[in-house]
Amino acid sequence: MTEQREVDRKREELREHLNQLEERVNPKKVADRAVGKAQDSYNEDPTPWIAAAAGVAVLIVGGIALALFSRR
Repeated sequence: MTEQREVDRKREELREHLNQLEERVNPKKVADRAVGKAQDSYNEDPTPWIAAAAGVAVLIVGGIALALFSRR
C-alpha cells in the first residue's frame, strides 16, 4: 500500500502544480490582475493617467487635423 500512497501523493503534487500554472497563465485571470493593478495605480495617483489620456487626445486631434488640412 505504500506504493499507492506515494502515487497518490505525487498525483496530488502534480495537481497542485497544474493549478498554480493555470492560475498564472489563464488569460482571463492575467487580464483581471492587470486591470486590478491599473485601477490601483489610478486610484493612488491619477495624474499620469490623465496626462497620458491628454497626450493621446492631442495625437488623435493632430492626426485628424493633418489629414484634413494636408489635402489642399
